[in-house]
Amino acid sequence: MLSTSRVEDPRNADAEASWIRRAADAAIEHARKSSATAIVCASGISPSGPIHLGNLREVMTAHLVAEEIKARGIDAVHIHSWDDYDRFRKVPAGLPEDWSEYIGKPLAAVPDPYGQRDSYASHFIAQFTAALRRLGVEMREIRQSQQYPAGVYNASIRRAMDSRGEIFDILERFQTEGRHERPVDERRTVYFPFKPYCEVCGKDFTEVTGWDGLTLTYRCRCGHAGVMGLADGERVSGKLVWKVDWPMRWAFESVAFEPAGEDHHAPSSSFASGKVVAPEIFGADAPSTVVYSFVGLAGGRSKMSGSAGGAATPDTALNILEPVMIRWLYARRLPSQSFTIDMSPPAVLRLYDEWDRFAARTEDGTASAVEQHLYQVCVRTSAGLVERSARPVSFRLLSSAADITDANPEQVERLMRQHLESDSGTALPDDAALLDELQPRLADAVNFARALPPDDRTIVRTDFNTEAWSQLDDKTREGVRLLTARMTDDWTLDGLTRTVYAVPKLLEGLPEDAQPTPELKKAQRAFFKALYQLLCSRDTGPRLPTLLLSIGPDRTRALLSSPQ
Repeated sequence: MLSTSRVEDPRNADAEASWIRRAADAAIEHARKSSATAIVCASGISPSGPIHLGNLREVMTAHLVAEEIKARGIDAVHIHSWDDYDRFRKVPAGLPEDWSEYIGKPLAAVPDPYGQRDSYASHFIAQFTAALRRLGVEMREIRQSQQYPAGVYNASIRRAMDSRGEIFDILERFQTEGRHERPVDERRTVYFPFKPYCEVCGKDFTEVTGWDGLTLTYRCRCGHAGVMGLADGERVSGKLVWKVDWPMRWAFESVAFEPAGEDHHAPSSSFASGKVVAPEIFGADAPSTVVYSFVGLAGGRSKMSGSAGGAATPDTALNILEPVMIRWLYARRLPSQSFTIDMSPPAVLRLYDEWDRFAARTEDGTASAVEQHLYQVCVRTSAGLVERSARPVSFRLLSSAADITDANPEQVERLMRQHLESDSGTALPDDAALLDELQPRLADAVNFARALPPDDRTIVRTDFNTEAWSQLDDKTREGVRLLTARMTDDWTLDGLTRTVYAVPKLLEGLPEDAQPTPELKKAQRAFFKALYQLLCSRDTGPRLPTLLLSIGPDRTRALLSSPQ
């Protein structure tokens, strides 16, 4: 019997419980009624196409709850079912139409169209699990394409086949009225909860024609009439229908917690019916659960669909965002709250700023207990630390440096060394070690800069912009001279920020600490526009302090100083 006595949470047990803690509480309570040796948190995905950031919410939710339980000193395991024995339903966008010949076969029996893995399913599983490893997610993976054929579930399948009438009656209660043309009694007579894959064509265009307690007969649209044994140890080709398969596995795996999307939690959907099927047919209660909403893409579909193609996958996000930040995106919201991942340049910059401020609060002790808990959830798991930069330099600065230098490692290292030495005054490691300490944020910044639209790229001028200078009034020219004279006093990001914002105030006869007014903001924008024109022949660009720091003092002075 599992011991679920509450162990004092070292991360401030008196703090207001987060959704993760509440879900863990419910899973522990569920497990008290079980004879399991560990609390099982489950997730599952059908690898019908690219596994997207919406799917990640299912996995991340189960992972976070399992980790919370482990943090309390209680044994827990996160199991993940790959539903790769599901049928291939349609040809996704981007694949040849002749791939339609595989429709009806298990996903694990469809070839990999990219020629990299042993199957279509394996291709997308490998892509997703590589991202999960970077995100610190460890789970026990179960491939249903191995479980079902090996006869692992044969006893459960027999129970379902013997109870087919009762199962039909349960499911019929959750069906929309008027959906079927045939009468209920007629449908009940021919109903079987198992769908064979034909042993000749390999597809599921089949229907069961008989069952004697150990053996079923079926016929296929291809013309084959088959016989399949379901005795213990016999190999099986086929699976239980979804609304029976899911509660069967709850019982088989002793699942205590499993999240599910809004569609599965609809009143007539699979979780609602599964809560009845599980105890009445398989003798187990449905697990505790949370409803999660879908993750959207800025400017795209509000709901992602992997089989539809074109969805953003976790590895896409990991090209730009640190793994700890992606964990933070999922952990900080209630699962029931939908959210949009905006990968546009301004949104990414704001997100890094927000994360860095959040991390700083937790590290200097000013964060609340709930924030401290959330931070720990993001940066470490029971297996160790999650990948993040040892030196989290401002992403604005790092991406600006990557943009301006065209990601030249030597130049980026020089700029970062100059910034860090002037900012901290402490000795830094050698070149290669410093670049390593900037990873993975440095790689993210390079990817971010290279993905910028051409119009957003920053091309720093190589010579003084005489034409732009000639169009400036005397007041603005005086401001440029004042900036050039003052900016080397404190060549750090904070120092340059103070100087850049102080000069327009001085030009207006105001003290450097004057509060912004609409008139002052207008004057600042005009002055900044002049600086951008002198530096990169455009009206806007990266934040000026970041741009100046990236360019360096000598080059900045040359571009802002009139040769006349």
